[in-house]
Amino acid sequence: MKQVAKLGLTLALICAVAGLGLAAVYAKTKPIIDKRAEEDLLNAAREVISGASAVEEQALDGTRYWIGKKGSQVVGAAVQVEAQGYGSESIQMMVGVGTDGKITDVQIVSMSETPGIGTRVKDEAFLARFRGIDNPAGVDGISGATVSSGAVKAGVSKALAFLSAAIAPSAGDGELAIDFAQLPDGTYEGSGTGLFGPIKVAVTAKAGKVTEIKVLEHRETAGIADPAFSRVPESMIEKQTVDVDTITGATFTSEGIIDAVKDALKPFGVRQGAGDVPKDITEIADGEYGGTGNGLFGPIKVSVTMEGGKIVDIKVLEHRETAGISDPAFKYVPQDIIDKQSLDVDTVAGATFASEGVIEAVKNALQGSK
Repeated sequence: MKQVAKLGLTLALICAVAGLGLAAVYAKTKPIIDKRAEEDLLNAAREVISGASAVEEQALDGTRYWIGKKGSQVVGAAVQVEAQGYGSESIQMMVGVGTDGKITDVQIVSMSETPGIGTRVKDEAFLARFRGIDNPAGVDGISGATVSSGAVKAGVSKALAFLSAAIAPSAGDGELAIDFAQLPDGTYEGSGTGLFGPIKVAVTAKAGKVTEIKVLEHRETAGIADPAFSRVPESMIEKQTVDVDTITGATFTSEGIIDAVKDALKPFGVRQGAGDVPKDITEIADGEYGGTGNGLFGPIKVSVTMEGGKIVDIKVLEHRETAGISDPAFKYVPQDIIDKQSLDVDTVAGATFASEGVIEAVKNALQGSK
């Protein structure tokens, strides 16, 4: 028994010494590993920004990205994003965008996709399809690796939205407002871009209403895209607006249908300038009004409640912003608008895009009030 106890104590001492040794090695090598990881990120950023002689790290709304400069001139930017493919771990990629809002390059940093199938998204032949374009949804996927290539397209789209807002903001000519009640009778055709190519629709208007929306052509995946083809047109007809929700699991298809309908009705739309203000708040009738604005990663939908000529409540109903980072914007911006009874409020530091999205959504809600 004493011998067993002695052996147990010896083993415990050996484990303790080994543990201390591993801890010491980890403490010594961790800074080296971390430094190497940072260098790899910086090198990846350099490689996807075209024409940059220097790269500087920046941060926006809690997201790190890199600005590429040639002398003092900004020539592009890069950000690392992730998207879930077929593997157990998400696909990490570095995406570069030029000041013209077009993709300069894409690099796969890491992934756990199926060897020989999903790993084909790393092939130059696939990644080259993204260069020089401003709509990743239009890139053809890889046959047999639909999920993996779709994930890359989703990640590139996310990076493009972020970087375009950071270094190539839009000219500010506003959203296209389409009043279905003002449409002349007739059938109008338009096209949008889905996950795997163009989506063509026909929109029929009669007696001040859209009565039918038909999907004429598409290249989307049967089964997966079907709910979008059914429910998005139905929702537009029911609500008599293009401002409808996308379908979970078929986001790109949903957005393609919405864009196609907007394209079909574009001749009858009216540009709402970014500087437009809603009508006098005190003259808005009591009721609840819905509106949508653009956040960093997609639409932000709100409801605004009016009572006695005052805004009494603002609820954020839907969004795709990053949890935690955007929360202060969703809390403080609505409260500030209610306190001041004005849209002239400050954005929240670290959540600028989410703040502006909420303000825009409230403005659109009040502009749409009767």
